[in-house]
Amino acid sequence: MPFTGGSASLLKCRIIDSTADLLVLQPEWEALRKECRGSIFMSFDWAIEWLRHFDKVVSPRIMLVEDGDEIVAIAPFVVMEHRAMGLKMKKLSLVGNGAGVAELYDLGILWRGDRDEVLDALVEGMGDLDWNVLQLNEMREDEMSSALHRRAGELWETDEAVRIPCPCTELPAGGDVSEVISSRTRRTIRKAISTLEADSRIGYRCVDLPDEAAEAAAMYALQHVERWEDRQGSIFTNQNLSGFLRDVMMATVQEGRGMIYEVWIDGSLASQMLCLEDRDVMRAYRVGMTNRFSEYSPGNLVAFYAMTEAQKAGFTHFDFGAGPEEFKYRLGAKDRPLMRIQAKRGGMRAAAKLSSLPGVKQIIDRSGARDQALRVLYECGTAPNSK
Repeated sequence: MPFTGGSASLLKCRIIDSTADLLVLQPEWEALRKECRGSIFMSFDWAIEWLRHFDKVVSPRIMLVEDGDEIVAIAPFVVMEHRAMGLKMKKLSLVGNGAGVAELYDLGILWRGDRDEVLDALVEGMGDLDWNVLQLNEMREDEMSSALHRRAGELWETDEAVRIPCPCTELPAGGDVSEVISSRTRRTIRKAISTLEADSRIGYRCVDLPDEAAEAAAMYALQHVERWEDRQGSIFTNQNLSGFLRDVMMATVQEGRGMIYEVWIDGSLASQMLCLEDRDVMRAYRVGMTNRFSEYSPGNLVAFYAMTEAQKAGFTHFDFGAGPEEFKYRLGAKDRPLMRIQAKRGGMRAAAKLSSLPGVKQIIDRSGARDQALRVLYECGTAPNSK
């Protein structure tokens, strides 16, 4: 599905819409990712694993920008379709995010060479794709993503860029990791460890074998389901999601880039932290715990254990992932913002404008159908005045 852009006439844009056809790209994808210092979540292996598990939800639209035989940019797009209240939404997102499941972060577009020329080709290619909602979530805030947002605003109805907190702790080069933790949380951790160690009730385990990692990830999903059963419900009741977590952790551990840290209390699993090595950063991909030992704050205990091991191994930063949960800041984290680009065009743009008119809003409110009528807009973050 090639085309040659007008303003980027020396470059060629090609779309790959089959996961199977992507397999031959692994060497070039990974070479470009390493050159761009793309995150582990932008790696070929994570992209393929995600697509394999969610190919019933999304369709790949991997965009390659080529200069002759050389790939100068890879934009790992996917399209998701669904219908609500007669509105057909076709959402263009990034691999790993936008499908409402297994959302990854620190994503973006891999590129080299002249940014403006590559951007021209990318935007022209995006314009030719079939979508009415653009939602690029949890992107790394860099030159390309910022320039893409500006260009999107020239062509489509685009929201202001949204900045998403992504807390990350800078680990000390030496000494006790607890020194970067808030004084209150430090006291809580030290008291719990002292109490549990006095009676030999606490144990630690690092899972770094593939088969054991698969079992540990399955246990994480099971405990998540149990913990959230009486509240909003767990996302891991979705078998595709729990399967993705199991398979991707097993594969990452097998590559030597992942491990699962565990804290055991009284012979029972109390908490887990699924971690990924990403150059000089240790990423806490998932953290889970049981309610049984809540008095000892097992989530803090496993975080302290993982941070300590990361420091020993020479990592300089400990990344807690997207989201402003308070416990991350108590563990010494400071924000490294990500960004979100949202736009709409065609019928979705018209529907958003119509739904914001006072008369239409009043009718929808009176009918009691507002939530249903606007759900499609809110799901894609394009409801009136949404940010």
